[in-house]
Amino acid sequence: MVVAFVSGCTSNVYKTYDTNGISFNYPYGWSELSPDQLSLTVEGNSEVLAAVADPNNVQNDNYQILAFFQHISTTSTLADAISAIKAEILAAGGQIISEKDRTINGVPSKELVYTISTQSGVSKKERFVALQDNNNLYYIVCSAPTADFDGQQSNFDLIINSFEIQ
Repeated sequence: MVVAFVSGCTSNVYKTYDTNGISFNYPYGWSELSPDQLSLTVEGNSEVLAAVADPNNVQNDNYQILAFFQHISTTSTLADAISAIKAEILAAGGQIISEKDRTINGVPSKELVYTISTQSGVSKKERFVALQDNNNLYYIVCSAPTADFDGQQSNFDLIINSFEIQ
């Protein structure tokens, strides 16, 4: 009886996104968003492939806790892309907290954690993960207000660790 209860609970823990050449899991209570529902500043010619957010955390019509995915076709290296992103963060007044190498589903990647203030004045902390697959860069950005960031780590881990390029 206990086993049935536990297995029944886990079936609704997350949903799966599987479109636009990528897949990932995200928290059950979150919603998929179209890019036009977000006020994102995206880098150059990057395409927003997907976005998911906690619909219970909206302030001034902006989703506060969210993750979005971008794609860029490029001949640049992952190291060049990370250098450019770090420069953008610092130029915007952000502070880089940590940087580490990692592998996500067999693809080498780089993860940055940083703080930044949004145009609406909200202080946010973000996890930025960049992966390179041939001439394609994929960016995953997981964002939350600074006070909520630590409490969202299990949700962000679910999203990042389940990411796959199709």
